[in-house]
Amino acid sequence: MSLSSFYSIIDTNKKKLIDEVRAFLRMPSISGTGEGIEETASFLKDFIIDELGGVAELRRYGGHPIVYGYLDSGSDKSVIYYNMYDVQPVEPLDKWKYPPFDATIDSDKIIARGAYNTKGALLSGLLGMKMYIREFGSLPMNVYFALEGEEELGSPSMPKFIEDVKEELSNASFQYFAIPSESIRGKPRIILGNKGIMFIEVRVKTSEYDVHSSLGRGIYNPAVILSKLVSSLIDPFKGPIIDWLEEDAVSPTDSDLKYLSDIMEAAPFEVAMDLYGINKSRLSGEDLYLNVYFKPNVNVDGFSSGYTGPGTKTIVPSSGVLRIDFRLVPNMEPEKVFKRFLEHIEALGLVDFLEVELIDKYPWSKSDPEGRAANAAREAFRSLGLRPYTIPMLPGSAPTYLFTRVLGIESVAAGPGNGGRAHAPNEYITLDTVPGIAKYTVSVMKHYMSMEK
Repeated sequence: MSLSSFYSIIDTNKKKLIDEVRAFLRMPSISGTGEGIEETASFLKDFIIDELGGVAELRRYGGHPIVYGYLDSGSDKSVIYYNMYDVQPVEPLDKWKYPPFDATIDSDKIIARGAYNTKGALLSGLLGMKMYIREFGSLPMNVYFALEGEEELGSPSMPKFIEDVKEELSNASFQYFAIPSESIRGKPRIILGNKGIMFIEVRVKTSEYDVHSSLGRGIYNPAVILSKLVSSLIDPFKGPIIDWLEEDAVSPTDSDLKYLSDIMEAAPFEVAMDLYGINKSRLSGEDLYLNVYFKPNVNVDGFSSGYTGPGTKTIVPSSGVLRIDFRLVPNMEPEKVFKRFLEHIEALGLVDFLEVELIDKYPWSKSDPEGRAANAAREAFRSLGLRPYTIPMLPGSAPTYLFTRVLGIESVAAGPGNGGRAHAPNEYITLDTVPGIAKYTVSVMKHYMSMEK
């Protein structure tokens, strides 16, 4: 039952595994439209039952089904295999080099919607389990399966699901999310946390119609009102300027700083600048990484008011809308930050003008970088001949808090392989991602079981 013999079996069956992943990627599962969702969920349920020998069902909470299953391996420890089977829409179609659900192989890549985010990794992990069971009888750990179809919609069913099965899932030791984590080839990341988020919409309406601008001296202008709010939150050169933004923040910690060099080496900001065509960053060096990864932020996502069409139209707009998001770090809770934001509006004297709606929120999440799950993830990479890089917290947000803060268990997102263009045309993973994650998924379990607490 050595890992080296298992790895050899995966390598021997590499082409077959890639073909199975490609077949899965040919199944549309677009959460925004519902196309293929039911078929994909049923496929995964049947896979757990027929291919792994587990039990599974489709749980429904008003939206797309969650595939919930369990595989008893006779172990005294369990892992939650969490992932997502839904994908984003494929438009614009004319930008795709190949049809988005053909899963075409181009050089060393599989090009398909969902290849990178994250159906390719999802099935690769399941195939690794299947191969291990077939050859060795049972997995190193019991497995709970929680595969959702609404991640691209904000995971609205997940909190209800976790509450419903909390007693069972609390028995798990940790949660694992399979993802190709080599942003830089040969430098795989172990992701142990993410910032929380609050997404807020602010609206203002001062008249029934747009008003002739000759009257502007005597009336309120919605664009100016919203501008006053924005300028009180963010300075274009200094960044966030709210005096209360970091009052509860406890980041970065000494433990975070220990892995700063890992972040800079495995996730260089230049990659993001190139990907998005960013001309110039506001910060540089270590200061940039400390702020992006470990400091809270407030950001303007959108601002709309008045006329911006061709020609001239001299008006005072009747209304305006502002959308902002806050990114939260440990010890900052959405409810308190939202309360402080409302107090901020009141202090500006704008409370009578603005309608404020909290549209979405996730608390932050973080796992111990020296914990058993993180160490198992490192050893799994080393067994594949890779040097792991630890990322204590991502700047982005996800519902990982449901595992770390509701269930009270560790969470790890990791895996060998490379991919990109999530949500965009020509999304891809490299071919080596499939056997890599098939190996890694089982390896994490095996190393977790071999470690002392």
